[in-house]
Amino acid sequence: MFGRLFLPYRSRRPKTFQIFKNLFCNKTTLPIEVKVQSFLQKLKQKDRRTLAKAITLVESSNPSDREISRRLLDQILKQQKQNQTQSSFRVGLSGPPGVGKSTFIETFGLHVLGSSTTESTESSRLAVLAVDPSSNRTGGSILADKTRMYHLSKDDRVYVRPSPSRGTLGGVTKTTNEAILLCEEAGFDIILIETVGVGQSEIAVSDMVDMFVLLVPPAGGDELQGIKKGIVELVDMIIVTKDDGDLKPAAKKAQYEYLSLIHISEPTRQAEI
Repeated sequence: MFGRLFLPYRSRRPKTFQIFKNLFCNKTTLPIEVKVQSFLQKLKQKDRRTLAKAITLVESSNPSDREISRRLLDQILKQQKQNQTQSSFRVGLSGPPGVGKSTFIETFGLHVLGSSTTESTESSRLAVLAVDPSSNRTGGSILADKTRMYHLSKDDRVYVRPSPSRGTLGGVTKTTNEAILLCEEAGFDIILIETVGVGQSEIAVSDMVDMFVLLVPPAGGDELQGIKKGIVELVDMIIVTKDDGDLKPAAKKAQYEYLSLIHISEPTRQAEI
């Protein structure tokens, strides 16, 4: 009944509806180059909201968004080549599911920010890029890593960005490298990349960072785990987590096992435990 009454009214007022359509339905699109320069300017001003929008553009599958992100990243790479300096220290954190990566980032991040405030006049800025697994059935992702960084995520000097893996193997996303560049452009000098819960051969993050850290749980296996090739031979540091309570003896034993067996595996880097 409402449709029958509405259509004759619309036909008698064509100009009114045309004005309504022009005001609310037609969006004015800015040239791509103008959008790119606007993103660059706001990123240099350390605007967190612009950084979030830029990472969303990089992760988007929309053709127009991909074109804007491509030009934006080209401009950032040109500036980095001219400066010939890397503006951040990148740390990759990997480990099996439930080992405590997010909890470790919360504690470690607060320690880094606290020490930088007391030792230098200019405080460090920390970015956390957390990768969460995507469902093979629905394609969705919970993105709950940020909930374990309650105090860290409230700090104005910290930016926490959870992203879905979208089926990408290796522990990271297809756009993790691009997100790192955007964080550097926004003035973050320490970048932590938290991978999804990985196995022995998911080592893609090792090529993106300056320091590769592996977190292992106590009683995570026998002596053969330290000899097996893969992620263990590529790390710079191995951290045995949950070293308290009833698990303290098991954590101490795991530390001794990795200390003795890391030399047998002949890692490409000099790892510390």
